[in-house]
Amino acid sequence: MKKTIVAASSFVLLLLLQSVSWASANQFTGTWINSDTNTRGITKLEIMQQGSALRMHAWGKCQPDDCDWGEVAAAIYASSTSGNMIQTGKVMSAIYTTGSNQTLIVVKPAGKNRLKAETFTRFTDGSNRSNYTNTYTFKRMLQLMPLPIPTLPVPVIQEDCISFNPQTATVKKINGSWKIVDGNHWMFDFGNKKNEAYRSLKIIKHYGMNQSCFVGRPDPSFQYMLVSGQAPQGGIPGEDCIGFNPDTIEVKNINGRWKIVDDNHWMFDFGNKKAEAEKAFAIIKKYGFNRTCYVGRPNASFQYLRK
Repeated sequence: MKKTIVAASSFVLLLLLQSVSWASANQFTGTWINSDTNTRGITKLEIMQQGSALRMHAWGKCQPDDCDWGEVAAAIYASSTSGNMIQTGKVMSAIYTTGSNQTLIVVKPAGKNRLKAETFTRFTDGSNRSNYTNTYTFKRMLQLMPLPIPTLPVPVIQEDCISFNPQTATVKKINGSWKIVDGNHWMFDFGNKKNEAYRSLKIIKHYGMNQSCFVGRPDPSFQYMLVSGQAPQGGIPGEDCIGFNPDTIEVKNINGRWKIVDDNHWMFDFGNKKAEAEKAFAIIKKYGFNRTCYVGRPNASFQYLRK
């Protein structure tokens, strides 16, 4: 403690015998500020509970800044030897020792959000200064709890998906055109591009894609694949993908056409279909797609998104 601190001393705990109201440990814990802003003694107390133990941190008046007395163990006192100190403790104390004196701080509740602290100081440096006492009233520094941020309802996206079995999907040439089919269901048409059809089927099976989804049928402006309601994830050797950041994409009208863009990269073009652009944007955000992948660029015969 520095020279301008006015503290307290003595090991006399006669206050413990005085009549005080019952108090649990949580009536002591917290940050407490001296009600007297002009005090020359203790300016601030912090009382903390760690399990069944209490600790006290004190500050005293100094110039230009308050002196930090440090943190010490504190004791709490019940009304009897069998009392639960944490639940029924009514007085607590802590001792601060320096090279020149020893200060006992005795604290008890003094009403709602108020503490009374009595200090007893005795000098140990042989200076013949008199032991002395002081009394302070502290008010609790209330902690303002942040207001919860209201969560807005997430709009439900009506998706248009067709389920299929990737295990039974196969490539067939039907009426001169190579197609991926599942039973009698024609899923993807590759024209005369047989190799691209087989490559696309390999990708479908690799990821386990089992849903083919559309925005704007007939003549969809946007298509994507899912794996049981989730985005395809991972990778496959030889994959042709372009990465993008789903957190920075935007829907923009560029030269009269609605597009999804990532910075200066034009990703998807929806023509005059603003609503379909916005729906596709919401779907990308929902699934966290961050790569657009192709088979057969330019004029890709198969396109999908993944994470």
